[in-house]
Amino acid sequence: MTPQPESSLKKTWNILMPFVVYFIAHDLAQVLLAFLMNMSLGLGGSYAKYILAHPQTINAVLNALSLLIGMAFVWPMAKTEFRLAKLLRKSPGKNASQAALQTTSKAKFRALNQATSGTSAFISYILLAIFAITLAMGTNILLLLTGIAGRSAAYQDIASRQFGVAFAAGIVIYGILSPLAEEIVFRGLIYNRMKRYFNSVLSIVVCGILFGSYHGNLVQGIYGCILGIAITFSYELFGNFAAPVLFHSLANLSVFMTAYSSQGLTGMATMLNCFIFLTISFISLFLMWKQKKYI
Repeated sequence: MTPQPESSLKKTWNILMPFVVYFIAHDLAQVLLAFLMNMSLGLGGSYAKYILAHPQTINAVLNALSLLIGMAFVWPMAKTEFRLAKLLRKSPGKNASQAALQTTSKAKFRALNQATSGTSAFISYILLAIFAITLAMGTNILLLLTGIAGRSAAYQDIASRQFGVAFAAGIVIYGILSPLAEEIVFRGLIYNRMKRYFNSVLSIVVCGILFGSYHGNLVQGIYGCILGIAITFSYELFGNFAAPVLFHSLANLSVFMTAYSSQGLTGMATMLNCFIFLTISFISLFLMWKQKKYI
């Protein structure tokens, strides 16, 4: 019996449902954790003084815990998607059951390449790191130069809270926890599901737009959209979930650590710096794409 094709509504729900689950779990966890934190202030003493003296760091920690809780709720779905995506990459153009039974000669060739070209793969990840850092820096500087960042009160408020986090806490939150949780949702779940219904190009673009929209303000929306498309493309190019997590982590860390430098992002906001960063990012992207056959 031939299965009936899924309706557009059902496809949309299948793609977005993991995000809805994650969003609800994350927000409920955030409310509950904030409530418990406020209740704990009744303990008084040095504990309460520390909490009140470091509101930005505490809020960032609570948000990171909420991210992890949201991720835990969608992790079972993500594991299934990772297994399915691996099978489909081995047998492109086939459905899940066919992919499970047959591995194409192309996939065998790529597996052989992976086993014999470790140096080329290492170079590709170095290029990915350069691409992530320079694109993040160049895009942030461009947004500052255009004045978009300065005119957005919502962005200024968020930036002051993010960059006001204690340095060590920021490294862990923005370099590890946030990238891991968000990549599981957007690339692990949304993108992998989207690819089963649409071609890769459309899926990459739409996933990037959704990632930008998730950030909730114009400046971060533009930045998130650009970075989201680049991150998703990297996942498609490498076929390995480590790639988008590494990209996201390095992009976050480069911007966060620059904000702690003597100049900060504003001090680096020149046309020359913007040109240098974006030029390097495009060169590294091209070289990384050329390395694809070795990945």
